[in-house]
Formats: sequence, C-alpha cells, structure tokens
Amino acid sequence: MQNGLRNGGYWCVAFSVILLPVGFATGWWGWVVLGYAAIICVSGIVGVVLAVGGPLLTVAAFLLWLLALSAGVGLIAFGVHAVVTFEPYCVPSETVDCRRLLNGQDVGEATVADQRRSMVADSLYPIGGGAAIAVATLAVGAVRVRDRFPRARFPHRRR
Repeated sequence: MQNGLRNGGYWCVAFSVILLPVGFATGWWGWVVLGYAAIICVSGIVGVVLAVGGPLLTVAAFLLWLLALSAGVGLIAFGVHAVVTFEPYCVPSETVDCRRLLNGQDVGEATVADQRRSMVADSLYPIGGGAAIAVATLAVGAVRVRDRFPRARFPHRRR
C-alpha cells in the first residue's frame, strides 16, 4: 500500500504539467485537487491489487487496459468535437476589426478562415495524442492475447 501511495505521489508530480494549467485556465483549483486525489486513489488501488495477485490481478489489468483505451478514444473525440463545433470568436465586418496576434505581436487582420485553420491545427494535438494512446493500448492488448493463446497466431497450422 505504501509503495502504491508513493507511486501516486510521483504520478502527481508528472501530471502537474496537465493539472496546474487546467486549474489556472478554468480559475477553479478544485480540478487540481480532484485530479491529485484521483491519481493517489488509483495508485493505492493498483498497489493493493498487485499485492493480492491471482485472478484479481487479471481483472484489474483488463479494467486498466479499458481505461487507457477509453482515454485515447476520449481524446480523439474531444479533438473532433472541437473541430466540428467550431465557432469564430470574432467575425470581421464594417464595424468590427478582428486582429490576429502571433507571440503577442499584431500580424494583421484575422479572418474566419484563419480562426478555423488555427482551431484545426490546435485540435491535432489531442487527436494525435489520443490516437497514440489508443494504438499503443490496442497493440499491448494484441500482444497479451497472443501470449495468452499461443495457437491463436496460426489457427490452421498443424504441429
């Protein structure tokens, strides 16, 4: 249990890169507290399950595999949703002058097409990250199934 909680502390430090900007951007630091609490709880549970072993370990590994797969698919869905539900933050007209900023410098007029292009480019990060997580999770699952059932590789081959 102590090793699980210690690992939870390490994971909290690693996930601070994500949690602290989310708390800062939303202005509600409860997300950070909830994120740290969830990380420590999951690490504690994983520590207990690893200590027990047996069939419980197999079930826990499968559930964690499903969690990783759903996180990858969720990131992909988030990126696609951001692109599909795009709404420009500024629509240029005779009375409204939309400006585009690059590194804090005014670089010219911002059109709706520029805003859409920027949104698509920014949405590629969660889509790419989610795809990487999903592909890695599916690859690990395929290897585990192949190792568990060695004859599944070549079902029609005679020995």
